[in-house]
Order: sequence, then structure tokens, then C-alpha cells
Amino acid sequence: MKKQVKQILEPDWLAALNSRADIGPIPLDDEKTLDLFKKGKTEGVFGFGSPDMQKILKRLKPDCFDDLMVLCALYRPETPSRPEIFELLPEYIAKKRGKQEVDYIHMDLEEILSPTCGMLVYQEQVTEILCKMAGYTPEGAEAVRRIFGKRNPSKVVMLEPEFFCKCTERGYPKYVVRKVWDLLLPNAGQAALKTYVSVFTFAAYRSAFLKAHFKVDFVNP
Repeated sequence: MKKQVKQILEPDWLAALNSRADIGPIPLDDEKTLDLFKKGKTEGVFGFGSPDMQKILKRLKPDCFDDLMVLCALYRPETPSRPEIFELLPEYIAKKRGKQEVDYIHMDLEEILSPTCGMLVYQEQVTEILCKMAGYTPEGAEAVRRIFGKRNPSKVVMLEPEFFCKCTERGYPKYVVRKVWDLLLPNAGQAALKTYVSVFTFAAYRSAFLKAHFKVDFVNP
């Protein structure tokens, strides 16, 4: 596992660049780097260089690291059998650009869902919602999330009464609980692991930073 993570963080060409360009700490809000993403000028950038991704970047115009993470989580060409993941991208872009309303359902969920414009994108968001609203322990919430992840309809349906009971006992109105369940039901099973996405995204961002600030070294590794 450690070897795989190292390969994600530092491909051979990136290691070669590091030996010549002393980049130091990388700010995640670097204007020049984010501008490169906004304009879709990501040829050769790790994970963001495909023509499709460049078109998406131009539409979204990401202005923060969180936006790039969401793109990494939702744009998964390696899983063509699950197109519903990719279909969430237009919704995210519309909400990010202010063309579609962002609904956090309840103020208790705003902190959890605000980085993804009210959408359920990460597995960690699922467990946080289960802990916050239903009072599950972290271990219990993870067990429930795994049931969602196995995409077994019969087992998922059995979770519904317990979830409603726990939430209403904690004072949440039934209509709120219903809306949260309707958010969890189709999305919890396909959510991405945020810790993995963050590693992948940082590798991409680091690559773009090098292209933005050390272009000669970037194109001549």
C-alpha cells in the first residue's frame, strides 16, 4: 500500500522535476495554479490532462482545492459501468456556479455538505451525517455505511426504520429525516473515499503548480 501511495504522489517524471526545481511548500490557494485549472490548460497535468477533463474545468472554473477534489471524486473514467457517478458532475457545476439552489436540508448538515455544494460525494460525509443526526458511534456509522456500499437493497431497506427512529428521538422532524434518507439512499453506496481523493488531488495540484511556476522543467523532465 505504501508503495502505491508513493507512486500516486510522485510519479517518476515528477521526482525528476523535484530534483531540479526546489518548489518548497505549496500553497493550496495559489492563484497562478488555480488559473491554469480554470482555463483548462492542463495538458500533461497528472490526472487532469484528458480533453474531457479540460472541458469540465472550463465549465466549472474551480477556484479552490475542494473543487478539484470533487472533480477527482466524480470524474471516474475507469468505472464506465457506473455512469451515475459521472452524471452528478453537471449538478455540481450548476450549484457551484449559482445556477441551481444549494440545499443543506438542515443547518446541522451545512458544515458537512458545504464543501460539496450540498451534495453527498464522500464516504466520510455519510458517516458524519449518521453520527450527527442518528447518534451512531463512529464504528456504528461505518458499519451502516458499509451496508450502503455493498448496494444490497434488502439490507439497506432494513436500515430505514432504525434511522428514522434514531433521528426523530433526537428531535429532527420527520420531513427532514425523509429528505436526508432520500439523499443517502442513492448516493451513499457510490461515495468516494475522501482520504484517497485528497492524495490523488494533491498529486495533480502539485503537478499543475510545477507547470505554472517551473514550465521549462515541467516540459523537459
